[in-house]
Amino acid sequence: MSDNSFIPRQDANALAWMVAFSTQLSANAGTYFISAADAATIASAVSAYETAFSAATNPATRTPAAVSLKDETRNAAEQVCRQFAILIKFNAGISTQAKIDAGVRPVNPDREPIECPQTSPLVNVKAATPGSHTLSFADSLDPEKRAKPWGASDLLLFCAVAEDDVNDPSLAKFVGKFTKNPISVEFTAAQNGLQATYFARWSSRKGDVGPWSLPVSMAIAA
Repeated sequence: MSDNSFIPRQDANALAWMVAFSTQLSANAGTYFISAADAATIASAVSAYETAFSAATNPATRTPAAVSLKDETRNAAEQVCRQFAILIKFNAGISTQAKIDAGVRPVNPDREPIECPQTSPLVNVKAATPGSHTLSFADSLDPEKRAKPWGASDLLLFCAVAEDDVNDPSLAKFVGKFTKNPISVEFTAAQNGLQATYFARWSSRKGDVGPWSLPVSMAIAA
């Protein structure tokens, strides 16, 4: 778990963390410099997620609607908990032990921050088959290596489909986040014969992004 990540990824573990976090803050609101109303807001969001999680994991009540509600309530509870966890983490008036008791990792003053690389990716279209392209990527400073540069957690890929090549990345639509080569991009039958222009940039775990790659274009085969 990264230094800025407070909440586990798995639903059950995330719920356990949120319940413990909410319970600790409700019992010690003053210690964490929050109001009783703030603690109640957190508790309400976590309780809603707990109820939805129970329904979505019980075979007798598990339905697509129940799973969707579980995801929605988790997202809402996570947003609220994360907001207060970050405030607690960086509040110098809260002791290290109190932060640990709430499940928040204290700031490590000796850790060097990992910054997003400020190099641009190199994107290549390795194959064009009917209705799809296969892409590979590398770092512009070390194009022989297929690995991401230090500090990059993902490659953010964008694509613009038009009659001609596109030079402005703001016109491209987001395709997805990728960590490994190769990448497969699929197209609809209506896009056959058009030009696909790709742009990419590195992203860090903190959400920072690097500069855009040069555009790479390839016709979409029918």
